[in-house]
Amino acid sequence: MALYKVTSKQEVTDYCKEIYSNGYTKGLTSGIKPLDPHYTFRKGELTIMTGFANIGKTTTQLFLMMMASKLYDYKWLMYCPENEPIGDLMIDIAEMYCGKTADKEFSDRISQDNYLRAIEWAYEHFTVLTFDETPTVDEVLESFEEYLQVVEIDGISIDPLNDLKAPPKMSKYDYYYDALSNVRRFIKRHNVMFYLVVHPGTAANRRRNEDGTRPAPNMSDVEFGAMFGNRADNFLVFHRNPQSEKWNVTEIHAQKIKFQKLVGVPTPELTPVCLFYSYSLRRFRYLNENGTLIDPIQETIIKRPTNDIF
Repeated sequence: MALYKVTSKQEVTDYCKEIYSNGYTKGLTSGIKPLDPHYTFRKGELTIMTGFANIGKTTTQLFLMMMASKLYDYKWLMYCPENEPIGDLMIDIAEMYCGKTADKEFSDRISQDNYLRAIEWAYEHFTVLTFDETPTVDEVLESFEEYLQVVEIDGISIDPLNDLKAPPKMSKYDYYYDALSNVRRFIKRHNVMFYLVVHPGTAANRRRNEDGTRPAPNMSDVEFGAMFGNRADNFLVFHRNPQSEKWNVTEIHAQKIKFQKLVGVPTPELTPVCLFYSYSLRRFRYLNENGTLIDPIQETIIKRPTNDIF
């Protein structure tokens, strides 16, 4: 028989008094003004992300993670096998941080001293675990647990879940169900932000709009999508049409926000949040109410002066 507990009246009363006195822990600004009404940073939540291959899911996720690091000094622990070698990932983070490329083919490249300082910043805020063989979800979570015993971490990223190995003789449904349950228990124990990337199915890849562009996927396009949608606190879809005139526009669709009073409200289906990628800056900007492109990373320097590199 499974063990159970009935929460006592005193426990409930103490909790309610605490909320009355101090309020709920609300999400922190992302630093991206048009995104904040829909999604903010709140620890203790599972945010599932999806998007088609080669549209910049990792870049967009890293941008959000970097904003949390810039604003709140968040430290991240990651498993991202599709983005190895790790040195290349650190270069991407450092370039995004600096707003300049390290590529020697460009005349306006970052200086070597600033480049190495940016790499040091990236390494300080982003830790990536690698494995000799493809691990299971439980093996990754066990490794995260071990690391968290000695280092304080604010956020976790697994990108993507689909890469992990399923235990033998276990159905995919049961595997994903157990994986999500274990992830949620991990979040509860450690009170971290948890980003989990999953891939949409092939059917969504084949859909086309009247103009030939591909519409954004949604929760139901992920394998066992109802399960993922139900278990997520937040479900974000990243979307871009690389072959269109708007190749540099990345849409963020907040399709599910569980705690809407604390985090934000879902985006309307036809009006996602749009980020504009700058190839020269290696990062995103957004349009303000006056139609001016704003660099949110640069804004963190203006509002919170530091010794950052620009």
